[in-house]
Amino acid sequence: MSYLSQSSYRRQQPQSSGRLVGIAVVVLLHVGLIYALMTGLARSVVQVITDPIKTEIIEEIAPPPEETPPPPPPPKFDTPPPPFIPPPEVNILQPPPPTSTAIQATTAERPPVVQPPTRVQAPPAPPPTGGKIDVKSLAKNRPEYPAQSIRLEEAGTTVMRLYCNADGRISDATIEKSSGFDRLDQAWMKEAKRGRWRCEPPTVDGKPQGAWLPSMVPLTFRLEDAR
Repeated sequence: MSYLSQSSYRRQQPQSSGRLVGIAVVVLLHVGLIYALMTGLARSVVQVITDPIKTEIIEEIAPPPEETPPPPPPPKFDTPPPPFIPPPEVNILQPPPPTSTAIQATTAERPPVVQPPTRVQAPPAPPPTGGKIDVKSLAKNRPEYPAQSIRLEEAGTTVMRLYCNADGRISDATIEKSSGFDRLDQAWMKEAKRGRWRCEPPTVDGKPQGAWLPSMVPLTFRLEDAR
C-alpha cells in the first residue's frame, strides 16, 4: 500500500468504531428501560393507580351564637313625678227657653202673607169642524204607488182626518190609523198637502171658514191596482 492510502485507512477506522459504540449504548439503554417497565416499574405504577381513594367529609363548624346585650337599667328620677290632679268641673248656665207669650208677640208682629188667587186658564177651544169632502177629487188625484212597496208587496189602508180651508181645498191632514207601512202613509200625507183634493167648507155668518172634516177618510193601496 502507498503512504496516502494507509493514512486514509487510519482516519476512517476510528470514526466507524465510534459510531458502533454509540449505537451499542443506545440499544443497551432501550433494553434496560424495557426490562425495568416489564418488571418492577410497571408494578409500582399499577399499584399507585389501583390504590383506593379515601374521601373525608369535613363538617363545618358553626360560629358561636351572638350574645344578646342585657336590657338597659330603668331610668332613675331625682324627684318623684307630681300627683295627678283632675281638672275642676265647669257648669255652663244656658238661658231659659222663651215663654209662649214671647212667641205669640213675635208672631203677632209679622203680618200674614196673602197669596194672590191663582187664575184658572180655560181649556183651548176645540178646532172647528164641518164641511164635506169631494169624493171625485180623491178618486181623480191618487198618489203613485211606491215602487219599493210594490217589490215588497206592501198594501193597506190609511185612515186620515183632513182639513178643508176656506178656499175649498184640502191643505192639511193627520194620520189617525196607520196602514202598517210608513211608505204608504207618507205617500197619502204628501198628496193631501198638495191641495188637489177639493172640499166644501162650512160657513159662519154666510162666509166660508176653514175646519177639520168631521168624518175620517180611509185611503187604500192595493197591489191589484199596481199590476
